[in-house]
Amino acid sequence: MRRQRWQRPVEESTPWPEGADVSLLRDLTHALAQAEHPRDALQFALDRLCPAVHAKVGAVFLLDPVGEAMQLAAAHGWPASARPWLGALRVEVGRGPSGEAVAERRVIEIADVLGDPALAEWHLVATELGFHALMAVPLLTHDGIHGALTVYFPDAGAVPVRTRALVRASADLMAAMVERGALAERLRRAEAAVAGMDSL
Repeated sequence: MRRQRWQRPVEESTPWPEGADVSLLRDLTHALAQAEHPRDALQFALDRLCPAVHAKVGAVFLLDPVGEAMQLAAAHGWPASARPWLGALRVEVGRGPSGEAVAERRVIEIADVLGDPALAEWHLVATELGFHALMAVPLLTHDGIHGALTVYFPDAGAVPVRTRALVRASADLMAAMVERGALAERLRRAEAAVAGMDSL
């Protein structure tokens, strides 16, 4: 498989969140604690994050049980005409920015999609949706890799430090949402199994 030439973000000191950023992270933390279904929490988080970082569109992809591909779990800003396509979309691990972020377990940034000939297959989508730059962040917890958060920006250029920090923090909270949902599902299955044994 041909390796893509994605940009590795330069490590920098993370700014302490202030004002609206604190409010956003507080809301996401509340969603983590309160949501019964992780996909509902992910959608809420994405809908709060994208406007805060001036992202044109956003998406959260979750790994399938086999771990070879991802499916859409939440979307923000996509046109109605794209919904059937999004519903059927499968992102292979290692392919495209989101797939590469999961395969490499690192942040992927592309400063100018339309300006990179190596990304020709993305040019039409970028033009139709009106984005030039993107950032894909793996959803990682101690339990492993769960998927990716990808946000798409209308202007070309490097992702600002404040935006990068906020997207990364949001990705960490989203990963915790997914892990919490998986743990809750395991608990429900265990309780059902115990109830089944009690009825014997």
